[in-house]
Amino acid sequence: MWLERGVELDMKTTIVATGITEQANNFDCGVHVLYIITKMIEAEKNRKLLEYLEKGGLPIEWGTTEIVANYHQEVRDLFISLVESDT
Repeated sequence: MWLERGVELDMKTTIVATGITEQANNFDCGVHVLYIITKMIEAEKNRKLLEYLEKGGLPIEWGTTEIVANYHQEVRDLFISLVESDT
């Protein structure tokens, strides 16, 4: 989609998530990154990601500690339900 809009990307292109809160511990980084990637995919589906990046970064509210903690719980609950349904 970005190519259609005249944006050239290559393997050296970097997207920086400025203003996003870092995880509050030493073990939630994976869930934190997964959440931000999910939000980026949603934004791209709505053709908003490029707009965010052109304005200087991703919305700060995407990465609040509380929101990511809730997402962590959602992922944990989903994983547990999948494991339990498989047994």
